[in-house]
Amino acid sequence: MAELIDSASILVIRDGDDGLEVLMIKRHQDIAFAGGAYVFPGGKVDPEDIELANNIPEYPDGYSELTHTAFREVFEESGLIIGEQTSASEYRDDLLNDKITFAEIINKANITFNMDALVPFARWVTPRIYPKRFDTRFFLAKAPTGQVATPDGREAVDLKWVKPLEFIEEAREDMMFPTIMNLKLLSQAGNMDEAFEQSRVRKIVTVEPKIIDGKRVIDPNAGYDEVDQDGIHIGVRGD
Repeated sequence: MAELIDSASILVIRDGDDGLEVLMIKRHQDIAFAGGAYVFPGGKVDPEDIELANNIPEYPDGYSELTHTAFREVFEESGLIIGEQTSASEYRDDLLNDKITFAEIINKANITFNMDALVPFARWVTPRIYPKRFDTRFFLAKAPTGQVATPDGREAVDLKWVKPLEFIEEAREDMMFPTIMNLKLLSQAGNMDEAFEQSRVRKIVTVEPKIIDGKRVIDPNAGYDEVDQDGIHIGVRGD
């Protein structure tokens, strides 16, 4: 059985003119995992992320150490800083080219992260039959005001702000199972404040789908209601 890789996925949300919106990025077609798919910003943990993180007592186990993975991945893929800063954007390319560390950017750009704008949302573990497995902590993040999201042009080739349920109908074939299910969970809220309040009080049940007769089955206690899995992106090519 493949070893689990710790990772973070972040639902960056805002209140649009017609209701709640979430940021979706489109991954480059040539990437082996989720190539061409629409996903939330995210990626695997870097050891430096854990060194930067602080323990947050109100978080469930396993989330505090990934807060800076969430902050870093959002910055890398969308250019957004969840907090206050002076000039982070000028260091983005150097971070993507491994010429500077995220810790160095935090110092140079005087970044102060808004911890109140980040809350645990869900936790998913890749089924055991897969050759590559992730233990992904999903976070909900408030989009910062006055900043404009832009794709990095490498992993993220496009991005858009969307309404959760409308986007499922529009781009179902370009999204993986966990993405669709977490969009459905997010859609239970009508605005950003509702989404945060629901996330703060909801008990997070780790979801590890089981494959039974070719269908994914998840714990009904996780709060997702009906399982939505027809006509979706396959994830890793060749699986």
